[in-house]
Amino acid sequence: MMQLIRITDSDDAFLKRLISLYEESFPLEERRPVEQLKRLIKSADSMHFNAVVLDGELCGLFVFWDFETFYYLEHFAIYPHLRNKKIGQQVLDYVARNLSGLRLLEVEPAIDDEIAIRRVEYYRRNGYKVLEKEYIQPSYHKREDACPLWIMGNENSDFLPQYIERIKDEVYRRNISE
Repeated sequence: MMQLIRITDSDDAFLKRLISLYEESFPLEERRPVEQLKRLIKSADSMHFNAVVLDGELCGLFVFWDFETFYYLEHFAIYPHLRNKKIGQQVLDYVARNLSGLRLLEVEPAIDDEIAIRRVEYYRRNGYKVLEKEYIQPSYHKREDACPLWIMGNENSDFLPQYIERIKDEVYRRNISE
């Protein structure tokens, strides 16, 4: 049985094991510094850093933000040796069942990169569609460049510009400066 176990303590044993997956799975410009991550795990109530556990085995991580009117799915990674075993699918099925309403996520543009194209198609098969192609992800680092990405979501929203601004403010700008 697949479980998402929320981590709220920066000394959590799962977190210690997941840090390397986090750093290996996301390039520097698409992840926050580990100390900032640990601070948010303890202090940001809307952030849910989850260990993905299947039949008692730690399989990966899934981070989302609950903004009450929508969810922002920030990071999702499965350990390489466990990929292609439908664990990610189980997580997305859980999300569809338990996070009702609008869910937004960022992806690399599916233009000429085979992995990015496959990732976008994976999310499409799971009910997501590209909602915004002109999105610039703010940097997780004060000195790094912003990153052009696409926004995908499970449904359209007239409030998408406001939701994107809230993500930028609360996930990036406010939490980087603290």
